[in-house]
Amino acid sequence: MNSIRRVLLVALIGLLSILMALAAAFSYRAGLQEAGEMFDARLVQSARVLVGLVDESLADLAEHPGEPIVLHGWHGRVEGVGEALAFADGHAYETKLAFQIRDAQGRLLLRSDSAPVQAFAPLRPGFTDQRIDQATWRVFTLRSPQGWWFQSAEHADIRQELAADIAMATLVPLLVALPLMAALIWIVVRWATRSLVRVSDQIGERDPERMSPLEFSNLPAEVHGLVRAVNGLLQRLDSALARERRFIADAAHELRTPISALKVHVANLLQASNDDERAESQQHVEASASRLEKLVAQLLALSRAEQGPQAHRPALLDLDTVVSMEVEDVRALARAKGQVLALSLAGVQLRGDEFTLALLVRSLVENAVRYTPEGGCIAVSTQLMANVAMICVEDSGPGIAEEARERVFLRFHRELGTGVEGSGLGLSIANEVVIAHGGRIELGVSNTLGGLEAKVLLPLTCGTCPG
Repeated sequence: MNSIRRVLLVALIGLLSILMALAAAFSYRAGLQEAGEMFDARLVQSARVLVGLVDESLADLAEHPGEPIVLHGWHGRVEGVGEALAFADGHAYETKLAFQIRDAQGRLLLRSDSAPVQAFAPLRPGFTDQRIDQATWRVFTLRSPQGWWFQSAEHADIRQELAADIAMATLVPLLVALPLMAALIWIVVRWATRSLVRVSDQIGERDPERMSPLEFSNLPAEVHGLVRAVNGLLQRLDSALARERRFIADAAHELRTPISALKVHVANLLQASNDDERAESQQHVEASASRLEKLVAQLLALSRAEQGPQAHRPALLDLDTVVSMEVEDVRALARAKGQVLALSLAGVQLRGDEFTLALLVRSLVENAVRYTPEGGCIAVSTQLMANVAMICVEDSGPGIAEEARERVFLRFHRELGTGVEGSGLGLSIANEVVIAHGGRIELGVSNTLGGLEAKVLLPLTCGTCPG
């Protein structure tokens, strides 16, 4: 399993280790460079000191050739560091230093006992690196005013030793401090991620029926986005569960009566004693089944409308196409009642859910057809206003009294005395769709037809739709 703490610990400690290694490498390189500059300067200085001391006195050696003079007293190598390399009459690194003095013809006149007999380097002024007896020497050659060649040299490994000492002096404290830094990093990471543990504990200990939002108190800003997302999910789950519970309760309440009536009519059909009773009972069974089918369809449509366009994938659609298709589907019902169904379209496009908008139009038009008397008129139109699309359904029916216009949007509510069968869900479905799309629905009196005017106003961009 991936762990933020583990990733942070491994990443931070790994990066620190890499940085320490790089620091050691840079320290070694810088130390080597500094040591080289310092030791080169010392070689030059040693050569010049020798020139100042013995340049004029070498003439006697050159006039009486013989064995070269060897200066003794260079100490052997001492192991250790710091004070262990220094003592009263010298230093251990003296064995790594040497010099030779030769005449113009290259004959050796004088050398230290730490220097080989063979020449350090060709007699040319300047620095050179030479390999002698499996050892690398750094050599500086200088010609004196008297014409003698002075060569001071040292083992090259002294530079690597000094550079390594500098690098280790830098790296060792860091290596010693690494476990302490790792412990501190672990404490800091654990402290910084405690809010995530607290949020996960809140979610894990929560009762499935408890959908209240998580607390934001004492949480860092980086966790607020996560908590807001979880709270949004809890809110949507709560709404979905509430819809499911409401749907189950409504279905159980409203289906009980038509199912009971259907059972009675079926029993009467089975007990009919003649063809007339049987035909009458059969008609009642068919009517009850049709009402039950329509009620179930409307309940499912209401459930779909309550989910809103955010439960689907809203898209840019042609509202006129949706309206005209639904009107054509209802036109046969209007024709059967001798009604005139007029349609006027204005070329409106908006973003929303096509299925629920179709439910909206069908519910309004079907209501108008059902409540309008035979031979009446119904007008359906679309109109584009400032950033708003309007769907208007007018009829020549009895309309709805002003004091009842709020009640008709309640589920299963039907005004008494209409003489029209129904479940009281048509306007509820329409209202749910309008709310889900961030619009509003207004009921009034039609100025042209005298009946009910249902005016739906929808924003061109669905306010509750994602994206």
